[in-house]
Amino acid sequence: MSKIFGKYWCAYGGFNALIKSPYLHLAILLLALTFKIWTNANWWDISISVLPNLLGFTLGGFAVFLAFGDDNFREMLIDNSDDDDDDEDSSNSGSSLYVELCSTFVHFIVVQILAFFLALISKSLNFQFPWNSSIRPYVDHMTLFFWGLGFLVFLYSMTSILAATMHLFRTATWYEMHQRSSK
Repeated sequence: MSKIFGKYWCAYGGFNALIKSPYLHLAILLLALTFKIWTNANWWDISISVLPNLLGFTLGGFAVFLAFGDDNFREMLIDNSDDDDDDEDSSNSGSSLYVELCSTFVHFIVVQILAFFLALISKSLNFQFPWNSSIRPYVDHMTLFFWGLGFLVFLYSMTSILAATMHLFRTATWYEMHQRSSK
């Protein structure tokens, strides 16, 4: 399992790609703007109601993507070298364009699953415990931190929709160029 996750993470671009992601930056901005939502209990109901449907749709979209184009086009994406230097999202990980594009969908799915689990865990841990009054403020701060983290991952899963969409569009433009050059 760790080997396939390592391949995905490398094809995605690793921690560097995550930190530089404008979609993560947008999610952080949205986190600040939605402060009133995630600082209150039950924020997780939004995630729990949205993510299962989104995950099903994403898996269907990924299956369609895997069947996209003809054999020659998929072969071109697999056989690419560094001829596509204008692709700003290329991680230069040694992975083919095909695997890099697939890693975008895999990342989208992994983030959705993580967001769903964080929402479930937050909901299950939302109970009153008679903490010692001296540590209660620390517990409250930690709770707020984890609620913010959970909602950030949810927002990142939402902004990742745009990332996956743009990768599909990029693939469509490549397919158009491929079709024109084959004629």
